This record gives sequence, C-alpha cells and structure tokens, in this order.
Amino acid sequence: MSSVPQVAEAMQRVLTTHAKAMERATGFVERSTAQLDGPIFAQMTVFGWMDNPEASYPQLRHVAASLDVPVSTQAVEQRFGAQSVALLRELLHEAVGEVLCSEARVPEVLSRFSGVYVQDGTVISLPPELAQAWRGCGGSTQDAGQSSLRVQVRLDLAHGGMQGPWLQAGREAERSGEAHEAPLPAGCLYNVDSGYFTLGEMRALGKAGCSWLTAAKAGILLIDARGQCSSLVSFLCAQKSEEVDVQVWLGKRERLPVRLIARRVSPEQAKQRRAGAQRSKEGKPKGVQRPNERKRRAGDTRQRHRKRRKTAPARLQLLEWTILVTNVPPALLSVDEALVLARCRWQIELLWKLWKQVGKLDSWRSAKPDRILTEIYAKLLGCLMAHWLTLIECWQAPNRSLVQARQVVQWMAPVLALGVAGVVPLASMVRRTSSSMATGCTVNARRKRPAAYQLVAQPKLIRGLG
Repeated sequence: MSSVPQVAEAMQRVLTTHAKAMERATGFVERSTAQLDGPIFAQMTVFGWMDNPEASYPQLRHVAASLDVPVSTQAVEQRFGAQSVALLRELLHEAVGEVLCSEARVPEVLSRFSGVYVQDGTVISLPPELAQAWRGCGGSTQDAGQSSLRVQVRLDLAHGGMQGPWLQAGREAERSGEAHEAPLPAGCLYNVDSGYFTLGEMRALGKAGCSWLTAAKAGILLIDARGQCSSLVSFLCAQKSEEVDVQVWLGKRERLPVRLIARRVSPEQAKQRRAGAQRSKEGKPKGVQRPNERKRRAGDTRQRHRKRRKTAPARLQLLEWTILVTNVPPALLSVDEALVLARCRWQIELLWKLWKQVGKLDSWRSAKPDRILTEIYAKLLGCLMAHWLTLIECWQAPNRSLVQARQVVQWMAPVLALGVAGVVPLASMVRRTSSSMATGCTVNARRKRPAAYQLVAQPKLIRGLG
C-alpha cells in the first residue's frame, strides 16, 4: 500500500536526492556556489507548472523564492538549455521506477484478475529543430511532422498503479520500445485497443498466463465451429440474434482460438456512430504558442488545421455491433461484464484529457527547443506525482476530484524542503485537501473543459456489477 510517508519519500528521492546526484553528471551545475542547483531547479519547474501550466519566467522565479532562493528572471531563463533537458529527463526516468499503488477495496469483477491494465499513448508535436532527438512521422508541409514525441502510460484499474510514462519518437509504432516490452504479471487482464496486438502476440500472452480483451479488427478472417472461413462482416450479417458469444479461430493460417463477443446496438446509436466516423475535425494546431501572438480576428480567412477521418467500408458495416475478442472463458467473465470492462478502457483517455487540458502537456509559451523539452519533462513529472497523491486518499472514493491538485502545490514545496520531518504535515494536509474534494464531479466529454478527474478505481460501471 502507498502511504503518505512512501509518497513523500518518493518525491524527495526524485526531486532532492537524485536531482543532487545528477546535477553534475548532466552538466547542469559546474560550481558548488550555484544557487539554482539541481534540486531547486527541479522543484521550481515541476511545482511551478503544476500550479500554473502557463507559468512564465517571472512566475517561476517566485516559486524559487518560496524555496528561499531569490534569483532574477534572467537567471531563471539562462538555466534552460541542453543540461536542463538532460537533468529533467533523468529525474523522469527515476520517477518511472517508483512503484506506488493503493489497497482500496477492489470491485468484485476486477478482483478476479491479478490486475486489469489499460494502456494507451499520445503524440506531442515538436518544433522541427528537435527532429534529430525525436523524429516525427512527416506531414503535408516542410516543417509539419518533422519532430514529435510519443508518450505511453499503463494504468492498473484495480489498484491504481501506473507504469510509465515511456517516451519514444513519434515515428515509432505503439507496439515497439520499452512500453511494449514491459512485462505483465501472470493472471492479469490486458485491456487495450487492437493496435497493440498481433495474433502471434495474443498467443504468446495466453501461454504466459495473461488474459486479454480487445476490440475486433474489421478485416480479420475467422473460422467457425463448422470449419467455414469467412470475414467478420459476413459472419455477423448472417446472425439473427441480438447477441453473439461463440468460440472461433482467428486467422486463416494462425488459427488462434478466441472467444468472439458481439452485441447489436440500437439504430440511433448506429446512426451516431456512422456520423462520428465520417466527421471531419477542425482545430488549432498544437505546439509552440508564442506569448505575443495576435489572436485570430473575426473574418480571418487563414486556413485552420483540419483532420479528416477515413473509415473503411467494412468498418462502417460493423458499426451496428459492439465487437470484442478475448481469451477469458465465459465462466470467468460474462458478456455484460466484458462489455463493461471494454468501456472502462475509456479511463485512460480521460487521463490524457486531464493531462492535456488541465496540465497543458502539449502546449508552451516559448519557441526555444531546449526550454520546450524541459517543460514537457517537468510537466510529465508533475502529472505523475499528482497521480501519486491520488492514491493516498482519493483512490478509494471515485466521487472526488483532483482538479484541486494545484492547491496542493502550495504546501508541497515546504514539505520537501523540510525533509523527512515534513511527512506529518504532509499527511494532515493531504487528508484535509482530499476531504474538500468530495464534489461528486465527473468528466463529461461534451463539455468544453473537464470538470474533474474521475478516479478509475471504482467507476460506476464496475460498481454496478460488484
């Protein structure tokens, strides 16, 4: 169980002990008399952008002053460079190694597995100057897509443990790198989208004692109990019932035995799905946001960023169904429970929504490449530590929100400055803050801004089954 002392000690190890050990190894500090040393700089950036994700250099200077280090704005600006990038990346790597979880009451449907893991990633567009460090996927213009950063996270819905964030170049596939190679415990349920799987990998996970649940790909071939090979579209079109739960084999050559689950949706839902699949999305390009950039005036004809979705014809035909494949037997997971767990995968999407809309992970005020990378690493550290704070008191109460985590920063920095002696005030402040979070807020995707961080330990969908 992750207690208050464990979380406080983990923060101290990352932002104080390890920052002090790495300040000279990364070249960030060359003189012992430096005021903005590794620990102070790390706490200034992490806590500063946790409190205000759009904080400027003067605002970061005030955070340093709260740590009893009065420096000028120019001194803060000069500390950002290749050395600060190396320092914050080392601290992020150290924080990823911390394993913290909660022992709150687990819903019955989740307790059947040693862990229910959801995993997903996001891509952050970077300026072209960073193409050598983080190569992008290309784009329609000379500068677009030259550099991007893929970030992946794995979250345990049962105990709240978070693995990652893992970083890789944007041009690299999701099914590659450390995020894909991280081992899973035997007896767990891996609940991810179909992009993370091949039929060979599904077979290997099953042999390792792991269960998996994913949406079916539209173009797969399956072999039914009669030995007849057909496409998924033709197989479901031949079904007369509203629900399908059968044992089939996927792949004409692989012949992987799986359980196929499908349930027909209402005509209204199918109509909404088709409209959403063919809808084009328009919005502002993400990335560098210069502080003095003029706002777009009314009647401005400049072309905005457009993202047009292309849906395969086979997929359009399958939108009348919710289709899953798994290796979990019916005795362990019913159709209703499988559909609920598939919907719970949306919790990882809500986490990215929180990190981007509230934490401003993919936006910044500067156009300097080193400052941008330093800010991204510091914000990732802040998001990870905010999740640690969630595990202390809030994880067992899914009606509490963590948007007020910015208020926690006001007392977090003095606690770290006090060292281990600050554990007691940290405990009292966490309980006081968490009790004030009982607002019953949830994240509504239709709102312009997320109302709160809906905790994923016991979502209402799961509680209805447990």
